[in-house]
Amino acid sequence: MTLNNLFKLRIFALITLSVFCFGCEKEIDYRIGADISFVPQLEADGMTHYDENDNQKDVLEILKDHHFNNIRLRLFVDPKADNGYSDKGFCDLEHTVAMARRIKDAGMEFTLDFHYSDTWADPDKQFKPSAWQNATGKVLQDSVYNYTKKVLQRLDKDGVAPDIIQIGNEINHGMIWPEGKVMDYATEEDWERSMGLYKSGQKAVREILPESKIMVHLALGGQNRLSREFLNQMKNYGAEYDIIGLSYYEKWHGTYDDLKRNVYDLAETFEKPIAICEYGANEDNVKIINDIVRSIPNGLGFGTMAWEPTRAFFDKEGKASGEMLSIYNTIYAQYADSNFQPEVQAPYERTVDLQKPIIGADISFVPQMEARGITYSDNGTEKDVVEILKDNRFNFIRLRLFVDPTTENGYSKDGFGGLEKTLEMAKRVKAAGLDLLLDFHYSDTWADPGKQFKPASWEGLEGSALEGQVYSYTNDVIKRFIEEGVRPEMVQVGNEIHNGMIWPDGKIEGDSAESFSVLLRGASAAVRAADPSINIMIHIAKAHDLKNSIKFFDKIIARDVIFDIIGQSYYPEWHGELEPMEANMIALAKRYQMPIIIAEYKEHKKEVNEIMKNLPNGLGLGTFIWEATSPRWGDLFDSNGATNENMKIYHEFYDFYSQ
Repeated sequence: MTLNNLFKLRIFALITLSVFCFGCEKEIDYRIGADISFVPQLEADGMTHYDENDNQKDVLEILKDHHFNNIRLRLFVDPKADNGYSDKGFCDLEHTVAMARRIKDAGMEFTLDFHYSDTWADPDKQFKPSAWQNATGKVLQDSVYNYTKKVLQRLDKDGVAPDIIQIGNEINHGMIWPEGKVMDYATEEDWERSMGLYKSGQKAVREILPESKIMVHLALGGQNRLSREFLNQMKNYGAEYDIIGLSYYEKWHGTYDDLKRNVYDLAETFEKPIAICEYGANEDNVKIINDIVRSIPNGLGFGTMAWEPTRAFFDKEGKASGEMLSIYNTIYAQYADSNFQPEVQAPYERTVDLQKPIIGADISFVPQMEARGITYSDNGTEKDVVEILKDNRFNFIRLRLFVDPTTENGYSKDGFGGLEKTLEMAKRVKAAGLDLLLDFHYSDTWADPGKQFKPASWEGLEGSALEGQVYSYTNDVIKRFIEEGVRPEMVQVGNEIHNGMIWPDGKIEGDSAESFSVLLRGASAAVRAADPSINIMIHIAKAHDLKNSIKFFDKIIARDVIFDIIGQSYYPEWHGELEPMEANMIALAKRYQMPIIIAEYKEHKKEVNEIMKNLPNGLGLGTFIWEATSPRWGDLFDSNGATNENMKIYHEFYDFYSQ
């Protein structure tokens, strides 16, 4: 061949390659993924999919057109079993093989999600497959190994080997219960059993598909302590993974700040790629979540997988939403630019910046008393009760809130303590220039150590549904207060909750506080999502009981409950003398280095305030006298609504504090 012909051949090859790759998209080292395991069911029911231009296409083609490059499929052991997922066998091995073939034919990566159950496996449930019901110990481990091996051999034989393999789904509470269950009271033996089951699956993956990546999947998107605990236990027991996978749903897994803190810390600590392998995609969060993952240092942001996005990306007729899918076009275009860095704000740093001393009062009874004709006066002059308190050095008002006090067993058929009447009172507080503490009772009536009744409208809810309701309710209430111009400076998520909240679901039983902690986490996240600068107080009634106060706060801190202030009730008839109470408050301040408030008291007015003032490192923020207008309780007013001599204490204390 002459040099001239060789040159022509090279030119032809370059032209051919250019034409061939003209429509090729640039590969990016980032997974834009989706779990579309519902698709075979939808298609069996007659669903067809159309792109935004009304062209009928395979759903995978539509997703690929918008730069999706990884598809996840869940796999149940025997969905046809009694209590299984589907009597038609959806999400069994045969359906999974067929769908995996379509994924591979589309040129996309395939992620396989072993549920190790006949139906859904998640933090609320990890039911043992019916075929393994009698298996325990080594026999159960062998069942996991043999099943995993058989599945992977079949997929490999059919040319659809998964690129990424999840050994279990959302396994932060373990897998294959009861043997593999690990809750907040888990022993080392419990962890050993759970990790043994995981390692049985791991062994099969490494033997059959050594090139595939193992992803451990935890439903802990914003929970850093719990994520670290689980991954450290994996290290202790020799359990392996190549990718850290996290679920992140705003209602269950904290704020975006919580997510940032967690993924940044996990990347630095464990030096593994991190994926958000489940999130509920919507127009507001897709870019935020992907940018957070992309911003993980050292290129350890592996990618994301939207959970069942066909519901969000397509309407009921199967037509694609151009608006939603265009967000992924933007993500791809930006991430394909090697110089692009997502603009992600650093996590919000929580501080307590409240005036000191807090001289506070709970006056939630006032609207009822005024409805009965009571008026309030100070030195013979009738005034708004809030103004009277302000004149006497009070600077903070606490108002309790019931979910629906008008229900059959609720607090008030007239709606006292409900949202609307609490908002009315909050406007009076703010108009007077005082700060506001909002006290969520999460009940239709009184919530205290002896009772924490579930609201009537939530009676049918349990597990993740109840957790989601707590988040939504709390978040909606805080947003409403903000919209009405009465943003609370401080919020209590629950009232005197050392025995739990929203019983029976959130009741603390012995050492088990898992369900309670999840509910409390969601309530805290809901407040912080509405406004991260609002301070959050956790309120218990254990001022006399240092041991159980420590047990409670150690537990909720270990379960990733985020809060700013410790609140205690103090009534001598239940909580003893002043001296041991003071010693306990000092011990709590030293142990946790957190501000402390006496959130309820009535006796020893001067002494209680002085104890708070003198706590170490200025950690005593102040107090709230309970029902200041009640002669029986706060005793700052007489039965006619006139101030009495006790009011002078607060002038004297304020002057003393200011010296």
